[in-house]
Amino acid sequence: SGKNGEGGIIPRTCQEIFKVRDKAIANPVPGNSTAHEITTEVIEIYCEQINDLLLERSKWPPKGFPLRMERTGGFCCPDTIKAPCNDYSMIQKNFDRADGNRSIGAHQLNQTSSRAHTIFKIQYTKTTLFQEKGEAKRQTVVAQLNLVDLAGSERTDIAGTSGQMLEEGKAVNLSLTTLGNTIKALTTPGERPNFRESKLTMLLMKSMTNGKVIMIAAISPASICYNETMSTLRFAERIKLVKIKVAKNITTDSVAELTKQMNDMRQRMQNEIDELRRAKDKGDPAALEELKRIMDDRSEEERLMREGLQTELSRLKETAEERAKRLEAFQKQQDTEWSRVRVGRPKSALKVPHLLNLHEDARLAETLAYPIDKPVVTCGRTNPEKPPILEFNGLGINKNHCVFEYDTKKGLVITPGKGARCFVNGKKITAPTQLKHNNRLWLGNNYAFRVAIPGKEKDGDTFPKKPDGNPDYLIAETELTAASETQISPGEAPNDAHLRHKLNEALRKVEQANLIAADLDINATFSPKIIRNRETKEDNVVVHAELPQGVYTWPWEMFTTRLVDMVSLWQSWQYAMANGQTFQMPDKSAANPYLDDSYQLVGEADVYLACLGNMIENPFDVTLLSMTGVQEGRLKVDIIPLGRDGSEGPWDDEDDNDPFVDNPEEIRNKYIQFQIQIDRLQFDVDLKSGGKPRFKDVFVRYKINREDLDEQYKETKRDASSGVDVKFNYKQNHKVFVDSEMFNHIMKGRLTFQVWGKVADTKPYKVNPTALVMLPPGWKKQMAYIAPDGSIHWDPPGLEGNAATASSPGNVTPVKPNPIPPLPTKT
Repeated sequence: SGKNGEGGIIPRTCQEIFKVRDKAIANPVPGNSTAHEITTEVIEIYCEQINDLLLERSKWPPKGFPLRMERTGGFCCPDTIKAPCNDYSMIQKNFDRADGNRSIGAHQLNQTSSRAHTIFKIQYTKTTLFQEKGEAKRQTVVAQLNLVDLAGSERTDIAGTSGQMLEEGKAVNLSLTTLGNTIKALTTPGERPNFRESKLTMLLMKSMTNGKVIMIAAISPASICYNETMSTLRFAERIKLVKIKVAKNITTDSVAELTKQMNDMRQRMQNEIDELRRAKDKGDPAALEELKRIMDDRSEEERLMREGLQTELSRLKETAEERAKRLEAFQKQQDTEWSRVRVGRPKSALKVPHLLNLHEDARLAETLAYPIDKPVVTCGRTNPEKPPILEFNGLGINKNHCVFEYDTKKGLVITPGKGARCFVNGKKITAPTQLKHNNRLWLGNNYAFRVAIPGKEKDGDTFPKKPDGNPDYLIAETELTAASETQISPGEAPNDAHLRHKLNEALRKVEQANLIAADLDINATFSPKIIRNRETKEDNVVVHAELPQGVYTWPWEMFTTRLVDMVSLWQSWQYAMANGQTFQMPDKSAANPYLDDSYQLVGEADVYLACLGNMIENPFDVTLLSMTGVQEGRLKVDIIPLGRDGSEGPWDDEDDNDPFVDNPEEIRNKYIQFQIQIDRLQFDVDLKSGGKPRFKDVFVRYKINREDLDEQYKETKRDASSGVDVKFNYKQNHKVFVDSEMFNHIMKGRLTFQVWGKVADTKPYKVNPTALVMLPPGWKKQMAYIAPDGSIHWDPPGLEGNAATASSPGNVTPVKPNPIPPLPTKT
């Protein structure tokens, strides 16, 4: 901003443009007719996705607006709004609306501000009609000004970001790196810049190859900012070295030149197709795929060419009166879309109660005001049948979310709808609640507001430590965080501050995932858990995911990655709902975050290696514990010493090959050999939940010493039976040298067996709990049916499909559960 009310660089630059236009209008060239048009375009580049900040967010394509190559070189977004402006106040209004759209965007998906580049484009087009040698001619001059607000780069390793924040950081770093490389190439003789590596450089290509590049560097004299200041100055110095040959964008015969450029582009595409066809004929499979893609692109490019030609032709024929009508229609449409919200500062003109948006970025805070200017104001999601007065389409907003009622005597009252998420001063409300001036109000998952009631300031909350006495976003968020901490029971609350912060973050993100699942009508529930790493003894946050096909335990990094995909799906769903389209969930696990066909860690089972100290055999029947400490089953393994020559016993007492030693010290600094046997895994099952194991395609893996990073895991074969009793019959011989480290590991350490598998379809089936069955001797029922040999079965012996008898229990094989009919009782 400037001094003494002069305004900042952007306002003064824009005002100067209109001065140039007004001067040209005031001093026309005799005999010429000149038309002037100034348009603005405000686009945001977020995660390499282009958004139009002048367009209602519900109309944004889920994958962003596409870029198209222009006939004159460079790239543009043909589908974004180019708002015509008559004076600077209209430009300022568009900039304010763009900031408001950014504020709404932060509300809809995330409580934190989005890190994105913003490009403010101002285009000045001057069209002159004149006579030359008795022939009417037309000349068009186009100038474009790009004002770029770059997002800051981020050290993701230091910041510890993950999930959506990590994706944002990676996209920002990519575009800034590409911009730096492009500028370096422009200052290096003989080097060709690559503009196609990021959307930012593609959009700035025309300005950087046929224009002037100016950088305003913000630096600090503080010593703690020395590195950042020097880096900025070096970048600015590089900008000064950029040498660009500038040519005026003058068109004398717009129609003929436009047609010629279109034909030239069509010919270039045809040449590329011919070259690919020749490569295809030589048997290049990659050329065939590329040819198909080019053919598809060609039809799309030709369609855009025709549309572009029609648009430009209509603009060329447009009269001043028609241009004024088009401007008036556009402004009316924009005013209608923003009719229920005031944009920009100040808000002193509002004399009725209103909600002011709170935002982490102070520049975007309180830029939107939602007036409560009727006795009853409804609030909720888009509803064509009964449109709400205040419409919010973010996460956690219901169709009939809440109602505001205002009476000069009773004051302002909010009544939440059924199941609506409403918080006042950090506390959830479920009944009509009186609102006072400066109350903090949360609607849905991310909408934060300050309640303003003109004339009632003395009755409201005051914040003396704040310069204006009003609460900000940090205060509102702190209250909400304190409320979320109350969801953690005292026994689960971690003592470590970092872990407690991460758990609070997990509660918010898990709640976001649950709200998305509810909107998409998916039967999925997420909840955070704290588990302890059995090796490092560190506590970590994981997410317990109950999905339609089973129950999972996701590491935190996996959950945050999938949350990014959930948000993307939610955006597609919202776009479909707002535009009357049908939304379909993708059926492939790669595109559907609610489908998980990856291998999960079922659990771990430990056996101690002390038996190898004396080289004696020791069979183990150990408990398999999940990451959350739940018993999943039992694993039968055996550690069998081998002879000095690697042979298997038994050995005679006098046999020198017998590996047995009386004193463990005798194996020091020697090679020992032993065999690991993994016999079987018996899953715990619950008949009430279907009696089937929760996992399929199971395998076991292990390492002799988990701390040895060079040692590879040994794995059993995958079991495809999906049974309760999984037989591996795995045997593997090992030969290790017992140095001091290995000796300590044998005497004090353990061998950990990890069981991995895919979650099976665990939809329950009905079981008749009152059915009586006749069991042969030696059988007993314990969650399932256990035979004398220890095998587990879903059905008792004697039923169809399980022809077991008391005399031949070993022939029993697990089968698909059958309904159990009543059998005669023993008399």
